[in-house]
Amino acid sequence: MRIRLMYMLLGIFMFAGLSSSMAQEQASPVPPSDRLYWASLSIIRYNPLGLETQNRLMYSKRLADSTSPLFRDTFIALGPSVKLNPAYVKAGGLIDFQPIGVFNLRLGYEFINYFGTQGYLQSSPDGDARYSDDTREDNEDNAYSTKGHHYFAEPTIQMKVGKIAARSKFGFEYWALDLHRDDDYFYDATLDTMVPVEKLVWTNDSDLLFISGQLTLGLRYSAVFPGTEQSHMRLGPLFAWSFNTDDYTSFNKPTLLVILGWYLNHPNRVGPVPYALVGFAFSMDFLTAKAN
Repeated sequence: MRIRLMYMLLGIFMFAGLSSSMAQEQASPVPPSDRLYWASLSIIRYNPLGLETQNRLMYSKRLADSTSPLFRDTFIALGPSVKLNPAYVKAGGLIDFQPIGVFNLRLGYEFINYFGTQGYLQSSPDGDARYSDDTREDNEDNAYSTKGHHYFAEPTIQMKVGKIAARSKFGFEYWALDLHRDDDYFYDATLDTMVPVEKLVWTNDSDLLFISGQLTLGLRYSAVFPGTEQSHMRLGPLFAWSFNTDDYTSFNKPTLLVILGWYLNHPNRVGPVPYALVGFAFSMDFLTAKAN
């Protein structure tokens, strides 16, 4: 019921925003025709605990010369990406495709190397195995190093009308790891669930946002569906402060991000303690090409 209501409201908002955007032209500057940029996000997370830096170097080509809200920021981009934390490194490539302002598609591949540290990787033949923090700490000696592959597709629907924005990102993920013995599932801290190998996992992050200059306030809904009884959802506030709002410069939008989320249901996390994430993001442009 919660999911149906959320998507019904999101659909109404998107339709209204699309109609509004189609009805008006804005004199916004067109992005550069070519971009080479580095984007970075570093986060610290609690419940589950985590520390990670995510970086990508992307070349982007604008697809249309238009000031229309729907076609002003259309592009295709590709480049390498790296994610590093104390437990593993992921390295691979990304393709970002945005044929219209309200839709983005990201495709990616990552090669994963687990170091065998910090209690990772832990695996099980049972997709419904318990994986609470205490359980994983008790089984830390059973953690091992391994390698594998991660494929994902992330379609995103997005819209902004005035100072109100909404976006909904779906994730479809496929993992192929070399697990011990006859294990078919492993614990992933980002998804915070037992993930099946060689099966599809899908996720959703949906935001309703108020954006005013450097300040962003909003509400985030997150859900993970691994195809077992370990699905979970959370809901909570989002806060972001950008120290500048520059685009296409040598230092773009350095932003402090804070997300809290209380679990609506979770097989291994109960009580009032929320999910908490604090992050810092920025990007840097290396080409000076401007719009035609």
